[in-house]
Amino acid sequence: MRLYLNQFSLHEDMEVNFQHVLEVFEQSSLIDLIVSPEVFTSGFQYRELPTISEKNRDFVHIISNQCRKHQTAFCGSLFWYEKKKYTNRAFFIDDKGDILSMYDKVHLIPTFREHEFIRPGKNISIIKYKELYIGLAICYDLRFPELFRKYAKKEVDAILVMAQWPQERKDHMIALAKARAIENQCYIILVNTTGKSGKMTMAGNSMVIHPKGEVLLNLGNSQEGKDYQVHLAEILKWRSEFPALYQYSRPRLFPAKPLKFGNNVDEDQKK
Repeated sequence: MRLYLNQFSLHEDMEVNFQHVLEVFEQSSLIDLIVSPEVFTSGFQYRELPTISEKNRDFVHIISNQCRKHQTAFCGSLFWYEKKKYTNRAFFIDDKGDILSMYDKVHLIPTFREHEFIRPGKNISIIKYKELYIGLAICYDLRFPELFRKYAKKEVDAILVMAQWPQERKDHMIALAKARAIENQCYIILVNTTGKSGKMTMAGNSMVIHPKGEVLLNLGNSQEGKDYQVHLAEILKWRSEFPALYQYSRPRLFPAKPLKFGNNVDEDQKK
């Protein structure tokens, strides 16, 4: 599967960010999936949530049409309003323009007072697209291996991590992303912003990380995204050579459960 890591610097004007994404679609020939950063339409303008969420509803419809037109899937997170609450929600839209899955950010960072403005999600989300099973996570989630282990138990092949990670904690981001790939023997596709976001400088360094932990692509501080092809065979080969993932899933400790995918998969809540 050929992925496009849409690293860019967010603008306070949502229309500028909208236009950037539309331009990426126009250049998406031979791309299977475009991955954009966390809250890629607006950045963290909490005081403007009503206006932002209203515009985002229209923009998801526009993205759906673009996916259908260019036969390219898309994933990115944005602020969403539903059932009288705001969430940081990732949408996975396939190449037919259908929403295959949604994921609400589970872990909210207290440093940025996220909990005062948005509600946390409760569930993981797994998508079957092309040849890969894909999990979704957002930024601060990266610090919580328990979430990623839920995906590992379902043997996902790749986890998309959409982020707005600051420069001052860049080393943490890289170390954590590599660890999540190594311990779960899957690709980690991390897409971050670059440039300024309010008073903060963002870390950039969007990455494709091999299940062995090798960084296959790192965009550094580039203002342009880049594509990279990942291969299911690479995952299966490494898991076969070094079956740590299967050793973890010992039946007595972790009973096998059937694979499910789509919106808000959380088997633990169904016990």
